[in-house]
Amino acid sequence: MQKSPSWFYILCATEGVISLVMLFLIPSEGGSISPARLALIAIILILTGLWIYLGLHPLHKLDQFARPVFITTSALLSLTFGLLLYLLRYLNPEQFLPLFERMSPLLWYLLILSIQITFFLLFVKNGFHPESLRQNKNIYMASIIAFCFLLLVLLFISLTKLGITKDQAYWGEPGVPILGWQFALAILLGACLMFYRSTANSPNTPILNFLTPFSVWLTASTLWLSVPIDSLRNSFYAPITPPYTTPFPYSDAGFYDYLSQSLLIGTDYLGGIPPRPLYVTFLAALHFLFGQDYVKIIAAQTFVLALFPVALYLLGAKLHSRAAGVTIALFAIFRELTTLWISSNTRTASTKMFVTDFTTAMGVAFTCLVAVWWLERRDTKSTMIAGGAFGILLLLRTQSLIILPILFILAFFVYRKHVKEWLTVGITFGLAIAVTMVPWLTHNYAVIGKIAFDDPAQMAVIYSQYSFNENLDISKFDFESEGLGSRLISFTLANPGYVGGFIANHFLNTQIGGLLALPLIERFDGLLAPVNLYWIAWDGTLSWYNLILVILYLAIIAVGIGASWNRLKWIGLIPLAFNIGYALANGISRFSSWRYNLPVDWVAYFYLGIGAIEILSWASLLFGAEIFGDRKLATDNASNTKTWKHALIIAAFVFVGALPWLAKGLAEPLYKSANEEIIEQAIVQGVTSEELENFLSQPNSQIIKGMILYPRFFRRDDGIFSAHPWPIYKARDYSRLGFLVLNDQATSVVFPANKPLAFTHGSDVIMLGCRREDHVEARWIFFPESDETHQSGSLTEPCSP
Repeated sequence: MQKSPSWFYILCATEGVISLVMLFLIPSEGGSISPARLALIAIILILTGLWIYLGLHPLHKLDQFARPVFITTSALLSLTFGLLLYLLRYLNPEQFLPLFERMSPLLWYLLILSIQITFFLLFVKNGFHPESLRQNKNIYMASIIAFCFLLLVLLFISLTKLGITKDQAYWGEPGVPILGWQFALAILLGACLMFYRSTANSPNTPILNFLTPFSVWLTASTLWLSVPIDSLRNSFYAPITPPYTTPFPYSDAGFYDYLSQSLLIGTDYLGGIPPRPLYVTFLAALHFLFGQDYVKIIAAQTFVLALFPVALYLLGAKLHSRAAGVTIALFAIFRELTTLWISSNTRTASTKMFVTDFTTAMGVAFTCLVAVWWLERRDTKSTMIAGGAFGILLLLRTQSLIILPILFILAFFVYRKHVKEWLTVGITFGLAIAVTMVPWLTHNYAVIGKIAFDDPAQMAVIYSQYSFNENLDISKFDFESEGLGSRLISFTLANPGYVGGFIANHFLNTQIGGLLALPLIERFDGLLAPVNLYWIAWDGTLSWYNLILVILYLAIIAVGIGASWNRLKWIGLIPLAFNIGYALANGISRFSSWRYNLPVDWVAYFYLGIGAIEILSWASLLFGAEIFGDRKLATDNASNTKTWKHALIIAAFVFVGALPWLAKGLAEPLYKSANEEIIEQAIVQGVTSEELENFLSQPNSQIIKGMILYPRFFRRDDGIFSAHPWPIYKARDYSRLGFLVLNDQATSVVFPANKPLAFTHGSDVIMLGCRREDHVEARWIFFPESDETHQSGSLTEPCSP
């Protein structure tokens, strides 16, 4: 039995007096006190009087209140009052702000009281144990070292301006951040799981081990798919214009999409080497399943990419705890939700776009998870699987290769500097990468006659970046004889300071982008108001209060790194190693910002999520609760895998690596008809042989048979206004439809028209037109499936401009 201390009641009464004063300071309407305000005053006076009475007559049987039911109720009340305050202030400020101003003194008082009572009852029940924090001294030391290093990097950026100085070659805005309320909600839900697991009788039941990641996947899928498809009006989708009601992919997304469709019409990547071959093959599979229904294709892709937060959950649970995993997964879910909300207002790369940045982020996360498993087990089987997984990652983004040296430096320390064993493992890992990549390298050699990891056009882009004023101009690259490696070496040796400067600049910008994925203190107009796109105009500077906030973030990230180190030593730094390697690849490529940071900018909020849960666990220790009992490194390097199983693993990775090649030739060419056959079809549809002969005799004339893709109608002087618009969507001085015709190439076609025409996306088409500078101007179009014919102008008119 305990007698309650009077100081607690005096504190509660004092806070009541303060809230009463705050209530009286609010101006009243008409100079009189309204009945509502009298009621608020009465409630505060009653509560204050109660605390004064208890201060004078303390309770003698306080233990009966220090029970889980009362503690839980008090904690839930604190959440309720906090939520009420937040919703009154931000749900609809125009409507509720006057109510918030009048209610806030009472609600703040109730919130503070419920929090104080929760901790007070915990103190009464369990006592206060500051000495328990000593068990974490290893974490403290590792965290302090990490924090000092992060502060030194921040100081270096402040002094040199590297990472925040705009590069003339390429520079953009940071990526989409997590919103403040999402950030708080994710940590709160993670904390709830942490305390639930500390009190649950069977916290490690198999059903929970399945339900938690499944719930993460289901939450991500549901929230992301709840955003309407018509939000995709900009970025990598063409504007939705009548008579079409769904978005069509555009820019890089359109490029990947029509490359994937080339597999289904038998023209096999249009005869070249596609970039990101595994993703293009994935898109082809979606088109095979769902045809041209982009709503279903986008939904299917979303279901697959919803595995990204699952990967982060599993990785967080492995490196720290399930509570940390849930917190990190919610960060990822909420951030993507915001990205989808604003995808019509600014540049984004999301789960609903056909670009590889988000897919690569998921690939990096899963490869990190496999690397953790490999370095825990350290046997032949795990090494082969980790190497194969890394090879698959290279088929998503070739530049991920720069991660490999960083990963093996870390592995060197995991193997305790046993050089012979480390080299043996490295050879096995490298062979697994090689067998995964060899089918695709063989394919590329067959196409261009030399070994190449990627599309030569991608290499030409990097080549162009190693210059002073011709960046992104690939016309200077000689595809036949020029070597990317020789260009990089020669330019670097000639200009080492310049190259080192832009590599450091983009490397640090990638890291800053990860930090800015966390919320800053900026204007917030309400939950129902449009998102404040404050990061778009970020100029590399921070206000003093945001600088303090960033330093706080660095401290929590340092705790996350320290906790991961304490649990798994070098293995706990694997996400950081991947982050450094990929950021270095960004620097070497001379790209960073927004979507270029996306594959690894999650690492910042990953360690922050671990740090936040770790700090909350320290608070629980003060009140006698042991949240995480096992902090030991668990390893299993036994290897009893048989040789035939090794062969199966190799065969599986060879098959996955060969998929982009195997996908070629599965479909018969649909548009292999000779010109004579196409001409005959045109004559059948009413074009006289004389008209056709005269028209095709002109040097700029063309007859095409293929699949029509992405038709869009634009009025005069309208179009897509961007730095490099597709010719079909470029603004022109006449009304027209723009579309691609896909056969053994993708032909840009413009069809003059005074009104929108319902050209069916994905249908077969035969077309007569005139070649212009960057497109074909269609004169006559026939759709065999619907037997429709459209004509603009006369075939007797000359094709000359």
